[in-house]
Amino acid sequence: MAASPVCMMVLFPAFGAPPNHASSPCPTRSPEVPVKVRFTSAQPSYNNLLPRSKIESMAPGREFGTHSVGLTQSNLHWKIVTRFRLDTSSNRQESCILLASITLDYGFGPTPVFIDQRYQPGTCPYQATLSHENAHVAILNREGQLMQRSIEQKLHAIAAAIPPTPTRSPQSTQQRLLTKIDQETRPLLSALNTRLEAQHARLDDPRNLKKTQQQCPQW
Repeated sequence: MAASPVCMMVLFPAFGAPPNHASSPCPTRSPEVPVKVRFTSAQPSYNNLLPRSKIESMAPGREFGTHSVGLTQSNLHWKIVTRFRLDTSSNRQESCILLASITLDYGFGPTPVFIDQRYQPGTCPYQATLSHENAHVAILNREGQLMQRSIEQKLHAIAAAIPPTPTRSPQSTQQRLLTKIDQETRPLLSALNTRLEAQHARLDDPRNLKKTQQQCPQW
């Protein structure tokens, strides 16, 4: 399963009003940072037009059953949009950068499912293969949704660990904070991919593939 690279975006609104702090441009208390995590479920579309050889070529290294053949192609997207606020101070040489919000969109969306063209809809081999591939789709949605709560909790922890930061170089400070957010969120993506790979491998265990093949007397 291929995963697209992490995408980080930052939006800088216009300068805010100067804070009422003589010694520092930053507030003494960190404001609460809104966090949004949105999951897009896998939306399967079915293709019964390709031969077995073509389907196998799209998944090199994967072991297919002796008779049945099907393939679910998924692409995990992962996009983080981070907003900052820049407050100026009476001392024009120093400003304050505050994390304003974090939004993470992840999931799958369009998910092609291929079934060997030898098996026509309504036949036993087609239905058995379709059921197996739909189980892969179900794994995507189940594991993706199960991770949502832990992702939200982790992002709240990340946000809380980034206090309002005084700076004389807003761009370099912003980049440093973005790097920190990137480093803290990448393990979440890796954890989800690991869970998905384990569940897909369990479903494609030779014993399960054999059970699928035994569902039909003829292939």
